[in-house]
Amino acid sequence: MVTDDGRVNDLSWLKNMMKNELDLRPAFLSRIGRNSIFIRNDSGLPIAHATLTNRWQGLEINTVLVDTGYRGEGFSHKLLNEINYKRLFCYTRSPQLQSALIKAGYSRRSFPGLLAAVNLLITRSAIFAWMLLTLDFKRIFHQVRHLPNYKLYMKIDTD
Repeated sequence: MVTDDGRVNDLSWLKNMMKNELDLRPAFLSRIGRNSIFIRNDSGLPIAHATLTNRWQGLEINTVLVDTGYRGEGFSHKLLNEINYKRLFCYTRSPQLQSALIKAGYSRRSFPGLLAAVNLLITRSAIFAWMLLTLDFKRIFHQVRHLPNYKLYMKIDTD
């Protein structure tokens, strides 16, 4: 169980990591809740994290982070293996995450579904507005420039 102090430390780590990852939403939007997954090192410090968001037609994996000192050790695979839900999807342009998603049983798709697309349109528009209000132009330009490179991966469990 994570104590309140641990949760504050986790949130601080998460925000710090998100500041440097321009493909992710802005750090001020980071939250820790029941749809947050952490992997910790032997000292109990966070080294990897995933966040899931309900998109009406399934869960979106909208954050996958691995601390730079632990990358290449399979932690994104471990995070993906902890996620069990009937309908999951993830947009990414990272070749490493794309590979991990394929190994975890996800397949490349072109459309997440009508309700999920409407939900994404609403939430992404709100995030874009917040980035404009906070003058986060570096992130805006990065994401717009790379928009065609983001690929959708989905996993639908029929059991």
